[in-house]
Amino acid sequence: MRILIFTLTLLLGAQQLTAQSWSDLLKKTATEAVDKLTGGQLTEHAINATWNYTEPAVRLESSNALSEVGSLAIESTVTPKLTTAYSIVGIKSGAASFIFNEGKSFTANLGRAKNLSGSYTFDPTSHTITLNFASGRFKLGKISGKAYISGSELQLVFPVTKLVDLVTTLGSSIGSLKTIATLLERYDEAYLGFAFTKQ
Repeated sequence: MRILIFTLTLLLGAQQLTAQSWSDLLKKTATEAVDKLTGGQLTEHAINATWNYTEPAVRLESSNALSEVGSLAIESTVTPKLTTAYSIVGIKSGAASFIFNEGKSFTANLGRAKNLSGSYTFDPTSHTITLNFASGRFKLGKISGKAYISGSELQLVFPVTKLVDLVTTLGSSIGSLKTIATLLERYDEAYLGFAFTKQ
């Protein structure tokens, strides 16, 4: 089903794609293929870099085929709501970043939350990343999610409830996040978070 959606998207948008767009698309496809062949080890090694926030990230998975087809429409609905919620706590392009180091440590700026640091673990086969934030102004503790690299983009995503908790800790309760949580409750696995580009 995903291959069919991908193919249709390519065919429908082919006239609008520039040479650069095709290059980026092929790079992403190649990265994902290599990552699958290596059991996630490409992501494990490539994550060690400086990443600058660009936009919200949404990953939806479901065993329900109709829900999967509808996930593209859901994503276009959810992304603007996330953009608004993030901006309330200061997370926007140019104001958020992650630096992952080879020693399994990281530093991060997430809007108002400056100079965050801690350690992380990554399981390449499941793409599960666990961030252990050191204590500081914001008590974030341990947060588990998923990390995926596609071309020069990193997606750092978390289960919906974890993402809501994270943003709430950085600011205040945001109504649009509760709306998103309700919207995504029928999905077996819904992950929300952040997309970054490599510096």
